[in-house]
Amino acid sequence: MQKTLVLILATGLAMCVMAQDTFPQDTNEEQMTQKTLTIPDILKIKSFSSRSRSQLSPDGEFLAYVVQDPHHKSSFQDKPPNTSMFLPTGVFIEHHSSAIWVTNIRTKETYKLGSDNGVDWAPRWSPDGRYLAFYSDRMGAPQLWVWDKKNNKMRRISDKPITAIYGFEAPQWTSDGKHLIAKLRPEDIDISTLISPDTNPQTINVWETETYEPSSLEGHADSLAFLKGDLAVFDFDTDDVSILTSGLYTTNMFLSPDNAAVAVINTIGTGELTGQENIFELLLVPLDGTPVQRLATGIRSRSKVVSWSPDGKQLVYGHPDGLFLVSVQDGIQKNLTANLEENPRFLMIRPLWSPSGDSIFCGFNGHVWKLTTDGSHARKLTDGLGRGIFGIVAERDTHIVWQSNDTQSICIQTLDPATKKSGFYLINSTEESTTCLFEEQVFIYPRVADEFDIISIGYGEKIFYRVQNARQPEEIWMLDTDTGKRQQMSDLNPHLRDLQFGEVRLIESKTEEGQSLQGVLMLPINYEEGKRYPLVTWVYGGRNLSGYAYHFGLTGQINFQLLATRGYAVLGVDTPLKSNDPMTELPGLVLTAVDNVIEMGIADENRLGIIGYSYGGYSTVGLISQTNRFKAAVAGGGLYNLTSYYGILTKQGHSYGIGWAEGGQGSMRGSLWEQRQRYIDNSPIFHLDKIETPVLIYCGEGYSNSFDYPQSGELFSGLRRLKKKATFVWYRGESHGLPTWRPEHRADCWERIIDWFEKHLK
Repeated sequence: MQKTLVLILATGLAMCVMAQDTFPQDTNEEQMTQKTLTIPDILKIKSFSSRSRSQLSPDGEFLAYVVQDPHHKSSFQDKPPNTSMFLPTGVFIEHHSSAIWVTNIRTKETYKLGSDNGVDWAPRWSPDGRYLAFYSDRMGAPQLWVWDKKNNKMRRISDKPITAIYGFEAPQWTSDGKHLIAKLRPEDIDISTLISPDTNPQTINVWETETYEPSSLEGHADSLAFLKGDLAVFDFDTDDVSILTSGLYTTNMFLSPDNAAVAVINTIGTGELTGQENIFELLLVPLDGTPVQRLATGIRSRSKVVSWSPDGKQLVYGHPDGLFLVSVQDGIQKNLTANLEENPRFLMIRPLWSPSGDSIFCGFNGHVWKLTTDGSHARKLTDGLGRGIFGIVAERDTHIVWQSNDTQSICIQTLDPATKKSGFYLINSTEESTTCLFEEQVFIYPRVADEFDIISIGYGEKIFYRVQNARQPEEIWMLDTDTGKRQQMSDLNPHLRDLQFGEVRLIESKTEEGQSLQGVLMLPINYEEGKRYPLVTWVYGGRNLSGYAYHFGLTGQINFQLLATRGYAVLGVDTPLKSNDPMTELPGLVLTAVDNVIEMGIADENRLGIIGYSYGGYSTVGLISQTNRFKAAVAGGGLYNLTSYYGILTKQGHSYGIGWAEGGQGSMRGSLWEQRQRYIDNSPIFHLDKIETPVLIYCGEGYSNSFDYPQSGELFSGLRRLKKKATFVWYRGESHGLPTWRPEHRADCWERIIDWFEKHLK
């Protein structure tokens, strides 16, 4: 192995990572050097992919993970001119600039596997640890590749394009290391129509109200074509490819430990017209060519969990009706939660098996539970812990729970709701006792996007996890559960080490009705007690923003450290909306927190700004239509007219505004005709005549070119007609997700936001 590392170092791909024992905490500004954070500093930040899991080699010596490197060529240089979910090669846009890095756990030497062009993602070690399979578009199409660690060579397994959109669909190795399973792009899929749906040669679309089928793909297959694929087996030695089954719309797949079958979560519909989630089925695809079996249907996004038993003879899956155990040999199923008094509401945690296979650890209703596979017993293990549960640590690359050396304790990932500190606790599943391994002012990454998946990895006495705080972006760390020692494994952004950052505090406020609320306050750098500063308030209705206290820069809209370095205080407000009239509720929640910061002697009441993105943009405009206290506002990517958004019809035939408004985030709890006045009262567009605050409006195109631009344009048109002070900036070709925007567009947006506040608050 040492020879391999010498070879890699000689190619110039390796870099040394310095180990640290504890995550950096907030320190006095006197200890910081006098360098100021700039927009180029933010644009240079490397980050971990939210779409690919880290992978530890079988011997526990090497950790593979996916880094999004702004300097890595692949994404924005070749990004389509129109809004698209995909890069020109057919790779999902969120894999932009992705490269696979590998770190030697013992020496901390780190090197990158990427080529000069193309993105790599979804790494998966072979059973013997010699090879690392992954997906890459370095040859112009997403394909299956393998890196030979021993000889430091890359090899393309097949020239056939794959269609694994998300990193969750990583290639699966059979236990003998002779075959790989992946999803191929069907030959009937036109890649150009995926990248640019508007180029579809079909010129006539017909939709009829009588033909809407909520449990069918009919009418929606085109819009879900990016998921479509053929499940295939690749022969590692010969590169031969055989198809197991065709035409699946999968979002995840899991090979059984005995290599007999693949469990597949397959999309079968788009749900009710008034809903917002897809419907799935669970399929069992045998590797011996026998027919595919349907194990379950009617699965919803919030219960989409699957986990194999250690022997591969059984699996558990989540369903709105409970957690089910099914024998893959005879198909007999059992609801393990049928006898519980409380109906399970699943946490974003995949169930994990005990090594013996006689019990299952899972998360629902805010707790970790231990269920016996015979259904005779269920125990709540975290009753009285008083912590939010964000994960159960799994044994490396398995569906088996990690256990401590005494084999009685499992490890869970927690969040203290009062202090917002994250950490790990050992739970003795026999005695039901708990031991805190550590808990600090950090945020430990809990999950991959909106999928049930495993982030923290256990191996021996070590646990590997991703963590960040208010002053440092995310890094991978290793915790020794025997000694309590922690070491930093990655060092993605050394250019930030000597920069100044604002201190973060949690604050408490109380509304006129006596409701206690938390908030997060970022102080300007070189803060002087007794001096008043301009205050920018960050809002997002219905979300507790204090939970972002230990995220680097608080949010991805604009890293608020950019404002702290320029002399601003920043306040993130908790806004737990409870009624069907969000605009009426918001002022009492937000202004209470603002007044509190003024009373603390920190904020200048004559220099108040407000900012929000997406529903936060809606919240921002809703607030300035009810109060003139804010001297400057920034609203990005929002929707401002619930009546027009309600009836929007996408080019794919979707009416998703209905579900959003009636039963989703819009909270109108009824149709436009049933609650006509409520829709009007809660649409800022009908109250623009009351606005006196100068507002900067910005947006991209939005999802499927649907609402960002039309809604922002409608807001600007109204303000212009009323002769109000407003500026509208449209970033053409960009989606709703600001982190995927071109670097030059993000830089321009941030500069405009800073200049807007400088102009109106300084």
